[in-house]
Amino acid sequence: MRIELVNVPAAELSNTLNNAHAAGDPSGAPCLAQSDNRQGGMLLAQGVIADIGEYLEPHADRFAAGAIDALSIADVVYGVPNQRQPIFTMFHAPTFEERDLAYPTSWEEAIEVGERLGEDGIHIFNLAGEDPSTWMNMAWQAGARWYAIEGDAWRIDFTDEASRTASEIMQRLLDEDLVERISYAEYPAMMQEYDNGRIAMRQLSTWQLSGHQSNADQTLGEWEPAPNLTLGGQSAPLSAADTAGLFVPALCEEQEAAVEAAVWLATEAEPVTAMADPAEGAGWYPAVADPEPFLDALVPNELFGEYAAETVPVVQESDDYAEGWIYGPNSRAMYEELADQWGKAMNGEITVESILDHMQEWTVNDLRQQGVNVVE
Repeated sequence: MRIELVNVPAAELSNTLNNAHAAGDPSGAPCLAQSDNRQGGMLLAQGVIADIGEYLEPHADRFAAGAIDALSIADVVYGVPNQRQPIFTMFHAPTFEERDLAYPTSWEEAIEVGERLGEDGIHIFNLAGEDPSTWMNMAWQAGARWYAIEGDAWRIDFTDEASRTASEIMQRLLDEDLVERISYAEYPAMMQEYDNGRIAMRQLSTWQLSGHQSNADQTLGEWEPAPNLTLGGQSAPLSAADTAGLFVPALCEEQEAAVEAAVWLATEAEPVTAMADPAEGAGWYPAVADPEPFLDALVPNELFGEYAAETVPVVQESDDYAEGWIYGPNSRAMYEELADQWGKAMNGEITVESILDHMQEWTVNDLRQQGVNVVE
């Protein structure tokens, strides 16, 4: 079997698949598409991608616990997982050592530490005005489930206690000017602030490590990895971030063969090693049952210096996920609206908490306009 790779920008993928599906010509449609669960829920609801549970089930033991569930809605499996995102932190060790400060282990402690660092003109963290994912994932980690299936309807709940807890933390970080506010579109400027020691902490996953190392100079070897922060009184940290995988478009006439190819790409040592490679590949944390053989290769040793040996244990400890999060039929439009509201909150035009009430009303109305059955 030969697989032809066609690169499509991530922002254009769903439209490309939708257009191919609307054309109705199997010869013009791919049989595999790489994306994540944020796109998957929407594409499944639109009928663009197939339920592949029947074909993936015989291979289920090759994948990490929870990975297939992360690409499922109810009893429908729509993706072959090939990337998970264990979330952890890293701290600029000299910034804390010089002030005799311990690393925070919770977001609440990060606020306290940030207040102390702020006295010296140092921010604890960076937030981008165009990207609400840190806040969304914080709510997810705390227990929020904005979309859920209830019978034959979608239950929408943006206003639960977990979401409000995450909003309160974000509001304090913004109100007290504890965070830098550099757009990810200005990546070199952001990295310069890290490298100058003016941002003390970064929350990230393995795919971001090589970029940090290649853009660091003054602080190489001075970053120490640590577990993700907890919030809301959690006893242990959890990772909350999207899972990526290979989808099979509904027009594909060889769906079983496509799944077989996807399983090979997602689980065999050669392709997994290539994806995990932080320099030549993508630094992806594999969604395989036993990721340990690939972990050493994920660590950029220059970045962590004397702390490099701590990295794999921290990543392994972070391989514990907040489960049960799904995206609904309008996930792309929802996220675009969320990003617009987040930008306003970052600019001080509205509060973070007010976004929740807005998104509750907006999402329910948007789904009902599409004829989707919704309960609140």
